[in-house]
Amino acid sequence: MLALLTHWWSLITVALKAHSRCPHHQFDERALCLPRLLPAILTAAETAAIIEATEAAAAKRNYTSSRHTYYATVDLPVSTVYADGGAQAAAAKRAVHKARNATIDDLIHRCGATDPVLHDGFVIKYSTSRQAGLEQHGDGGRYSATVALRRPRLSGVNVPDYASLEPQTCELRKRGFANETCNAAFPERTFSREHFSPEYPLLTYDEFCPLSCLGQSCDEVEPHLRTKCDCGVCASTLTTRENDAYDFDGGGTRFSSLRDVVFSPEMGGAVVHGARLKHGGEDVTSGDRFVLAFFFDEALCQAAEKGATDVLYTSLVVVFVLVPLLVWVAFFADFEDSAKEKIA
Repeated sequence: MLALLTHWWSLITVALKAHSRCPHHQFDERALCLPRLLPAILTAAETAAIIEATEAAAAKRNYTSSRHTYYATVDLPVSTVYADGGAQAAAAKRAVHKARNATIDDLIHRCGATDPVLHDGFVIKYSTSRQAGLEQHGDGGRYSATVALRRPRLSGVNVPDYASLEPQTCELRKRGFANETCNAAFPERTFSREHFSPEYPLLTYDEFCPLSCLGQSCDEVEPHLRTKCDCGVCASTLTTRENDAYDFDGGGTRFSSLRDVVFSPEMGGAVVHGARLKHGGEDVTSGDRFVLAFFFDEALCQAAEKGATDVLYTSLVVVFVLVPLLVWVAFFADFEDSAKEKIA
């Protein structure tokens, strides 16, 4: 009995902490953390071990395409890779843990995470024969990351030319349609659930910012654009490079809610970002693209979502509804008199 009470109290404590520290992920600012490239978190040998173990496991179990209710991918969970990955299973597990730890470090130092934990890890296989890409979506949890396991033809960050334009300049926005994308090429782009300002989606990254912006001097850049770099944002730039040796063409992660910037890490590199940001996988046009995907959440928030909050609410119902009712029945209800009145 004491053990049950102790467990009950621990769940109540978790739920109370979560109530004050864990806003729903749709309203958590940390889930809007801007994307960033993390280079070379895995070696070529480590990425090869993950692919080999995944293919060995898929030969036994087959790739799944139904683990996620929405926006499903052709994938295998890392637990299956560890269990059925054959000779490379142990090496793959070490590599996955290494990538996970590198990602967690970035989430803590850059995105405001306090205690991020992995709640889903899986290896995705994109190919022209089965699933070439993935439509725009937001992830569950608060943080996401993908690690490139093969060499792309183009790597780096590509910011479209139109990204330097104000988002509210199209006619439909002027007429009051706040969610209009102003870009017919990508009709799925909406901003209704994300903070949006002229500066926010222009995407600047210190590691890609030149000393001058688009050939302009700092004095020529509009003051409201001087927010991230020494002299302004690096919009309308092409920072991708073409690799002579590659395993697939196409691919990359496009963020539709951030002006369709496309991140394409080198093999062994990762894209780390907030889970609420709308993003998707660009289609592969040749070859096979393997990606190690991570979904993270805060440990406290995840524990609360697994039942602690339900225990708290149930306990409150018991304390404020059932207990007073039982007290009333025990001390104030007069069932004998009621029974006598019915007999009479």
